[in-house]
Amino acid sequence: MFHNPPFKKFSLLAAASTGLLVCLATISLAGGPPPQGKPVSQPTPPANGKPVSQPTPAETPSTNGKPTTPQDAPPRFPLPAARVTPAEGMVTIKLVNSTNAVINYQVLGITQPRTLGEQSEILLTNLKTPITLTYQRPDGGLLLVRPQATATPGMLQVSFGATTDLGTDTKSMDVQEDGRVFLN
Repeated sequence: MFHNPPFKKFSLLAAASTGLLVCLATISLAGGPPPQGKPVSQPTPPANGKPVSQPTPAETPSTNGKPTTPQDAPPRFPLPAARVTPAEGMVTIKLVNSTNAVINYQVLGITQPRTLGEQSEILLTNLKTPITLTYQRPDGGLLLVRPQATATPGMLQVSFGATTDLGTDTKSMDVQEDGRVFLN
């Protein structure tokens, strides 16, 4: 039987070195290690082979003759679900439950928790904006909430319906001082 321990040590070292070289070559061919922080977008070369020119600041779209800046970009917040015009900073909310389940609700800082019966409605008057209305079904069912301004100034109708779509279920509604209504 032939015994060669130095050869085994050498082959193990060679295998480890080869693996390291393969890893380094792969990283090198892939453009280097992953960037730290935000990724930088690279321009995509056009199909016609002509170089892509990047617009200079003078060529960028402008507003009123001045270049646009990130501050000029539209906000990335969700759009309001509705708008109501507060009357002297106050709104009236008509809650309409068209489900066959009770709904627990509360205007935070204004009312105690209350219950709105199935197939019923209630009028909440003289609510000073901004307000937050929370609501839920005690049976755990999902709610489709549809706020809508009415013809009456300062009045918002909020209709509650049942849904099975988890993506449309909400638990609260905010009415801002300017009358924008957001579902959360």
